[in-house]
Amino acid sequence: MLDALVNNAYWLLYAGTIMEGETALLLASLAANQGLIDLLWVIVIGFAGATTGDQISYQVFRRFGPAMVARNETLHRRTDKARRLLAGHPVKFIIVSRFFWGLRSACMLALAASDVPTRVFAPANLVACALWATVVGSLGYVFSGWVSGIVTTMDDLSGRAPAILAGILAFIVLIVLARKAVLKFWRSHETL
Repeated sequence: MLDALVNNAYWLLYAGTIMEGETALLLASLAANQGLIDLLWVIVIGFAGATTGDQISYQVFRRFGPAMVARNETLHRRTDKARRLLAGHPVKFIIVSRFFWGLRSACMLALAASDVPTRVFAPANLVACALWATVVGSLGYVFSGWVSGIVTTMDDLSGRAPAILAGILAFIVLIVLARKAVLKFWRSHETL
């Protein structure tokens, strides 16, 4: 089973980054950290899959997005927020929105439904996907190495387990606080 996954890892990564992104890229980064696949190819293929998925989504949403937004009140509110953030700064918005986990679809809908042309979206999205694949892939690689190191030396660190668990908990708290800060920023621009 592991051989089949490793042999098809890059294709699975490509498909996964087209559809969802972070989970596929982080799992591939873990595999790279374990020496099963190459990190450089993980980043390159993550970039290619993310770019493909974003370009398809953008074109589909340009065609069908306005009708989808009109039928769904929640989608309408989220898209309006994204449009307000987008106003006047489309390139910055395209790059930053690539990192808005959980809000990317609404951002893509807002972009597609706005007056941002494909000739602006496409190159900015290339930059966004390159940054995203590099940052998420590299952090996934480093973090999985850190976790693997902790797990493999847990016997030697049995007396320090509470400190290690506290460090992991602190990292999780930082992630939660960062997410809350992004949501607070998002909500503060809601009334623009």
